[in-house]
Amino acid sequence: MQRYEANLPSVGLVSFMKSPICEDFSKIDADVAILGIPYDAGIGFRPGTRFGPRDIRNYSVRYSGWGSWKSSGYWDINSKKRMLAQTRIVDCGDVDVAYYDIERNMRLITQSVGAILDRNALPVMLGGDHSVTFPIVSAFERFGPVDIVHFDAHLDWIDHVDGIKFANGSPFRRISELPFVRHMTHLGIRDLRSREGDYNDALKFGAQIFTRQAIRELGTKAVVEQMPKMNNIYVSIDIDGLCPSIAPGTGSPTVDGLLYHEVRALLQGVATKGRVVGFDVVEVNPMLDLHGQTSLLTTTMIAEFLGAIFDQPR
Repeated sequence: MQRYEANLPSVGLVSFMKSPICEDFSKIDADVAILGIPYDAGIGFRPGTRFGPRDIRNYSVRYSGWGSWKSSGYWDINSKKRMLAQTRIVDCGDVDVAYYDIERNMRLITQSVGAILDRNALPVMLGGDHSVTFPIVSAFERFGPVDIVHFDAHLDWIDHVDGIKFANGSPFRRISELPFVRHMTHLGIRDLRSREGDYNDALKFGAQIFTRQAIRELGTKAVVEQMPKMNNIYVSIDIDGLCPSIAPGTGSPTVDGLLYHEVRALLQGVATKGRVVGFDVVEVNPMLDLHGQTSLLTTTMIAEFLGAIFDQPR
């Protein structure tokens, strides 16, 4: 008996875009592996991103292109091309996050991403708060030198808060300390609480910083042209980099964010600057969302970024 032949969004088990589930990492046989990181112990304001991976998956079934439809992937009406037609995607479930034990959780995040890389799949991580990006990037040492591209309202270069060094305001300070990380590009920065010292430290490291205003004035094409030619690229997308008018479900919304078409154009441009070896989307908080608007946008963004990545020679 063939099950779920119609493959309606309301039918069957929930995985990312109804892709096959493979929680045994040693058996991954795919081009892309989805990994949830339901963790929000790094947040100092409004919690709830631990439920982000589940909600993103729940809304992703609207685009169940990897089910039993006759044609796979999706047809992009802008480029008039079918994207991801031959791309195999599996959902690897979630990192087994525990209460309070930060070192254990970080270790498991790094090990889980490393196990996906061992199987030559592209890891796509669903956060979780932004503190998870440091242990994620720690798994990419084999790809060094690694270049980082970061979308956010906030620079996330805080050294520590009363001795706490692994919160969601510090991941790129910690990542800058990894010896195999070479260059960073920060996109969409605009928060009123931006710290002058953190900004200067990022520049001293050699980072490029494009504020939201600069992106508006220059245009996305010019911003991409100003990025250096990169090697292996890791991309981290904090959903609050986008405008809260289109992505309200996040704990630290900041007015006047990037619009979706700008983020899509920038991601498509990044895919041409080097080889994207992994990416995450973090800070989606369904407890603050409006009718799943942010989770659905996130799903669309992931699919279109994967389309851009696999449209390049790999």
